[in-house]
Amino acid sequence: MSKEQDPKKQRVSFAEYYALQQELEETKRQYGVEDEPKKEGRLSRAISRFFDRREAREKHLVSKKKYMLLMLLGIVGAHRFYAKHYGVAVFYLLTCWCGVSVAMTIIDAMAAIPMPPDENGNILL
Repeated sequence: MSKEQDPKKQRVSFAEYYALQQELEETKRQYGVEDEPKKEGRLSRAISRFFDRREAREKHLVSKKKYMLLMLLGIVGAHRFYAKHYGVAVFYLLTCWCGVSVAMTIIDAMAAIPMPPDENGNILL
């Protein structure tokens, strides 16, 4: 069998490839065949679960003044315990020795300061 006759070695132009791809997609639609969803990796699943839990978590009303005062103790996560974000608060406690919790407290302050309080002085976190 020569090189020109071998179907595996045949060259196809992009236009022919695109036309065949479109034909395949049309045939799949015609017969109701769906592509299998791509499998998600461990890291991707973990990130998806994190954001799903974050969207589904219950928000709590907290006094803006108390929350801002407790931010002074942000190195140990006092403001996060007050807002009932226990997982993050424990993270602050575990990282208080290296300054990560201080940086995170500054970010929390940047998020909480512009929040307008309601008539009772509470914000929703």
